[in-house]
Amino acid sequence: MSSAVNHVSSTSSDVQLVTAYSSYNISVADVNATSSADAVDHCPWFHFVVNTLLIGALCVFGFFGNTLSLIVLQRDRRNRVAVFLLQSLATADNLVLCMAFIQLSVFFGLLPIVDRRDIQRATAPYLIKYFNPVGYMVQCCVIWITVLLAINRYVAICRPFSATQWLTMRRTRLQVRVT
Repeated sequence: MSSAVNHVSSTSSDVQLVTAYSSYNISVADVNATSSADAVDHCPWFHFVVNTLLIGALCVFGFFGNTLSLIVLQRDRRNRVAVFLLQSLATADNLVLCMAFIQLSVFFGLLPIVDRRDIQRATAPYLIKYFNPVGYMVQCCVIWITVLLAINRYVAICRPFSATQWLTMRRTRLQVRVT
């Protein structure tokens, strides 16, 4: 890495690119060559197999599993608060899986293989500006709903006498909305 830093010009973009690519043992000349408009991906089939086939299959199976959970949980009428939290978690998880499928499988895996880099270049600014923040927000919601579910189960099991007071549908809906 020290040899790459010695060749860096005074611009901060080169320093950022060298820092980003230093873990892949790419020199500054390689970074400047790949940052040009006619950059070529040296391993598109690897990205296709990993992003489209592996991650795409995981997203599809996860989506079907979460949808099946939603259908099964729709019939459960015993513990409405826990069922509502599990349904909220499955719904938010489906949104994360849809966003991951679109971004990773389609955008980074499939489009380069079918040689539609023009679509990638045209949609990349919108993907970065709008799609990524929404994806991170949904992922954060999944995390906080999981925390709510853990707290809910703690109160229901370890504090059963105060559970009827704290675990109400009104409070749970408000907590999910806040997340």
